[in-house]
This record gives sequence, C-alpha cells and structure tokens, in this order.
Amino acid sequence: MTIRGEEAVVRCVNCGDVVHGRANSRGRGPDIAWHAHCRPCAALVVDQMERLDLLPEGSGVEIHRCRSCGTRRICRTGWRTRCHICLDERSAGYALAVGERLLAGVPHEPAHAAQLRRFAGLTAEDDIPVRVAAEFQAAIALGTELDRRRRDGWDDLTGDIHGLPWHGERTAAWSHGTWGVHDRCGAWQRLRDRACPQCPPEPGDRSFAALRNTPYLLYLVRHRGLLKFGVGRPARVREHLRAGAELVEVLEGRHADVIAAEATLKRQTTRPWKWRTWRMPASFGRGTEVVRGAVLITLADVLPDGHDVTDRFVGTARHRGAASRSGNRRRS
Repeated sequence: MTIRGEEAVVRCVNCGDVVHGRANSRGRGPDIAWHAHCRPCAALVVDQMERLDLLPEGSGVEIHRCRSCGTRRICRTGWRTRCHICLDERSAGYALAVGERLLAGVPHEPAHAAQLRRFAGLTAEDDIPVRVAAEFQAAIALGTELDRRRRDGWDDLTGDIHGLPWHGERTAAWSHGTWGVHDRCGAWQRLRDRACPQCPPEPGDRSFAALRNTPYLLYLVRHRGLLKFGVGRPARVREHLRAGAELVEVLEGRHADVIAAEATLKRQTTRPWKWRTWRMPASFGRGTEVVRGAVLITLADVLPDGHDVTDRFVGTARHRGAASRSGNRRRS
C-alpha cells in the first residue's frame, strides 16, 4: 500500500530488493521478461539467452534459447527476456515460494518427488533444492500453456508466458504470441488461425483463407419497418423469407469481398439495433445488423463487383407470400 503522493514501492521480481525509478535508471535495472529487475539480477542474465534466426524478417519478434536448459522463448525485437524456467543464485523470496509449496507436499506425494529428481538429475538420496522445485513448477506451467495452443500439423511451439519463471503460472494475458512450424511447408508462423496462409487449403477446410475465393451472398431483407443485412449461403436467405421477411436485394461475390462489404455496412449504418424486439422474426437472432427501415442501404455501394442474384429467391418469396395470404384467409 502506498500513501498518496509517495512513489509506489517496486521490488525486483527475482531477489525481492526494492528498486527505485524507471527501468534502466540509476536505482533500477532494465525490465526483463515483463518484470522489474535490480541491476545485479539483470546483469546475471545478460548472456543467459541466445537469439535464433528462425522467424521471418518483419515479424517484430525473435526466438531466444536458454544456453543452460535449451528452452526457447519469444520476445519482441529489441526487448530483453530470460528463460521461462531457469532461476539463478540471486533468486529469493517470492521467486522461490512456488518451490517451497511444492516441496511441502512432497511427503504426501511420492510421485512428485520422483518427477522432481528426474527433472534435476538427482538420485533418490539427494535432497531436492527449493530452486529446483520452483524451476520444475515453471516447466510444468510452460508445458501446460503450450499444450493449450497445440494443434495437429504444427510443431516446435514456442511462446511467451507472462509470470514465468517466478510465479509458476501465467499471471497476465500480455504476450508476444505463440509461434510454431507448419509441417506441410516447414515455415515458422504465429498461431492465429486454424489454417496456414502459405499452404493451399486441405479438403473440407472451412477457414477464412480456404473460403476467400468461393461464392458467398450479401443480402438485405425487410420486416415490419426494419431492415436486416447479412452474409451467408442461400439457405440463410431462405430462412429469413420463411420467417416472414420481404426480399429486398441479394448480391453474390467472393467470400473475402462479401465479408469486407458487411464490415463496411456495419460501420456506415446509423443507430443499428442491439437488442431483439417483438417486430423481429426469430431468424433475425439477437438483432445484430438490423436497422430502421428508413435507413438507405444499397448493397452495390459496398460490393461493386457483386452479381445481382435476387431473382434466384423470387420463387421462395412468392411462395412465402402465398402461404401468408392463405393463412390470413383461414383466420378470417
């Protein structure tokens, strides 16, 4: 807790000593792996990691490998980092607390003791140092986080886990991302989407990259003074018509162009509805992309290369209208 007007107390994450000022100032060393360091602790890990020239130019990040244990870590170009796992002779206090808690449970979990000794290369008679226990917990946390991002067809996953090696778990969402090698092309890439942007899509692939050149529809329908625009396949348009909506316009274009056109409409339309009302048919869902009927929307303005395919759905619209009129006669 700090008193108003006083400087917040910042401690070195590795040894616990109080540091003063901004990073790289007289009383404080550079921040490393997202956390504050004192100058002696920062000096200890200057040469801990070696940079590997694996990632493509312009990626903005680099892969570093620990010279001691071989663990790799992603870091932004020009920033300082350190091993996810390895501590050092100055590590103390909170940095070892995870190891102390782990060792406290060892007598009740013999399997943990065996795993710890294998991890550190110790014999059954050797005592397990607290630092080794803390590093073991960091290694488990690293493996768990990378496994969460693992997917078929990718290898050599390398990430950046905020909080390691000192906390034994992820402590914040900040990260330089997770990268890996795609088996088909052998290229290092950041794991953002399911598909590799450099490889042709595989059969059955439904990713954006695979669909970008396939035909897709941008539609506009009306119902009780409301307009609903959206994207989809013919079944989606017919769903609205069966629910009682009136067809206004349907354009067909490349999937990538249609998605971009819808995004443009979302930015341009004024006062879109954000909730359902009794005036909306069930097919309108939660009311997203629904605007008042007085709003002027021309699909060709946002999809100039689209083909007008409204006539494909005229039969469905007439059938829906006939069914509606028949229903009205029965009720009368």
